[in-house]
Amino acid sequence: MPERIGVYLCECGPNIAEAVDLGRVAVFARGLPNVVRVAPFGLLCAQTGKDFLKHEIREHRLTRVVIAACSPKENEHTFRQVLIDSGVNPFLMQMANIREQCSWVIKDKRAATEQAKQLIHAAASRVIHNQPLETREIECSPDVLVLGAGIAGISAALTLAQKNRKVYLVETSPCIGGKAARHEDLFPSLECASCVLSPKFDELLHNDQIELLTLTDVKEVLGYFGNFTVTVNRKPRFVDAASCIGCNLCIDVCPVKTRNEYNERLDERHAVYIPYPGALPNLAVIDSQHCLRFNGTECTACRDACPFNCIHYDDEDRIQELRVGAIVLATGFDLFDLKKAPRYGYGKAKNIYTSLEFERLLNSSGPTEGKILLKSGRFPDTIAFVHCAGSRTKKFHEHCSAICCTYLLKFIHQVRKKLPGTQIAVFHSDFCLPGMEAQILYNRLHSDEHVRFLRLKEPDTITIDETEDILSICCLDPGGAQHVLTCDMAVLAPAMEAAQGADHTAKICDMLQDKAGFFSKAHVMTAPSSTTREGIYAAGCAQGPTDVMHSVAQGESAAGKIISGLVPGKRLVLEAATAHVDKEACSGCTICISGCIYKAITYDPAEKCVSVNDVICKGCGACAATCPSGAISARHFSDGALSAEIAAFTSRPTEGRGDSEAL
Repeated sequence: MPERIGVYLCECGPNIAEAVDLGRVAVFARGLPNVVRVAPFGLLCAQTGKDFLKHEIREHRLTRVVIAACSPKENEHTFRQVLIDSGVNPFLMQMANIREQCSWVIKDKRAATEQAKQLIHAAASRVIHNQPLETREIECSPDVLVLGAGIAGISAALTLAQKNRKVYLVETSPCIGGKAARHEDLFPSLECASCVLSPKFDELLHNDQIELLTLTDVKEVLGYFGNFTVTVNRKPRFVDAASCIGCNLCIDVCPVKTRNEYNERLDERHAVYIPYPGALPNLAVIDSQHCLRFNGTECTACRDACPFNCIHYDDEDRIQELRVGAIVLATGFDLFDLKKAPRYGYGKAKNIYTSLEFERLLNSSGPTEGKILLKSGRFPDTIAFVHCAGSRTKKFHEHCSAICCTYLLKFIHQVRKKLPGTQIAVFHSDFCLPGMEAQILYNRLHSDEHVRFLRLKEPDTITIDETEDILSICCLDPGGAQHVLTCDMAVLAPAMEAAQGADHTAKICDMLQDKAGFFSKAHVMTAPSSTTREGIYAAGCAQGPTDVMHSVAQGESAAGKIISGLVPGKRLVLEAATAHVDKEACSGCTICISGCIYKAITYDPAEKCVSVNDVICKGCGACAATCPSGAISARHFSDGALSAEIAAFTSRPTEGRGDSEAL
């Protein structure tokens, strides 16, 4: 039985009707093979247009439809739904873009009309070869794993924690809050950090929809969007979380001390410890690497001191499998190791600090209880702040870390408050001051007689040396002139780079990273929260340097993407136009595997050929294009369909096509 094709011409208001002679196009289309109906309409995507199409399809018993209108990216889904409602398979429809590819770009009406004929001819020739495809649905898990309990991860978890959805919040450290929780004040408002963040932390710890897994690493990620299986390793705390009240009695008797990583190694902590005052959950943890008992000595001091029998030396690692539908990566950042850049003197001179170290010096719960002191114990008379240490240079990091300028302004404000008489020198090549508050604070400090701003020729045209506890800073100004200043203390703003372990996370999640190790975005502008793997999202500093405010927004953004895609009780609709492998023709060369960005192709050594996972495949066609054997075909984009479309488009549409009014 011959196919019955209907061709429908959308006038799109004046967009198409005034630029293309639709009368001549209609005459031409009526002469095409298998076309039984041609009709123009004012606006096919409107409800009246959709109702018109449904009536036409039923009345003329159409088996295939060509819509000559706008871009398929705009309304292909609209017209496919019309076919479904009319009882016709939605893939037996082809669109001819006579708006963007004709009326909007061709000013000559005669030429635009000829182009429209060619596009419609190509669409009518291709639609004959289209096969009816069936969409499938699969069950999916609405639960989500959030990796990283910093401010971005916490914001994502709180947004996701809704009825019928469980959130697993995985954190490698023993407490939540990340680096932001160890700040004294937050820019731009300079509000008390704990006053701003603690309510969110408390809300998280008391949310029944969120399961917090501290001291936990992700070991393996298998599956795909809607159905991930994540294997995690929960390391022992050696302290019973249910009975510990954080009384510190076990800590007071511990005979071992080691460097305190939560104070940036500026002081010491015990082998049994609470990371810092106010850390949540407020529970002790035993560091087995430094604890005497785990290193061959029968010490039980902490267990003997605990009045609640919380200490359990026999705790072991626990492997747990989590089934989730999506993953949010909120793994934070680390700072560039300034020991790799000797010019800054870091690690050699006594009183040179990174920004995070200085943050802890300023904190009332830090190693000096908030006092800004030199290693000698006295207050500094002069402090230098150095921007862009190891960043904006090809030698180390080319990127700008975006927030350094603003947090250094915050530091200067705090120093002026704590040490009013201290002289401050600020070394910078230029300033990055987004937002209104940053510029206002800069203007205020720029007019302060105690603050001197010195501009550098380039970010790395500065050298810091030490002589008898005095720091000597040599720099070049924009004109190339050399200047030398002395100071008691220097605070460096190192480049921000991806957190330690980001490489491992990217590997097990099968994702891409950028030069600095941050997780690559699916698209910088249109999909900033999505990564290169569907169902895995990045938030906060996991995707690049950002501040607390934007980390919160990005965490909520990633959660919003998941909420819209994973609805409890709703099944996931799979892509119908996937790739297909002819196993008889496949040579097993596996070239297609490296070309599949969705990781939908696997090799079967037993059958010595590849296969496509229809659940993951998005029908991009990259595998079909790279297959040297021609063993892979893309459904809805078969060689026959594409060849017919190309042949029709390149032929002369006015010859032998029944166009009685040929130009």
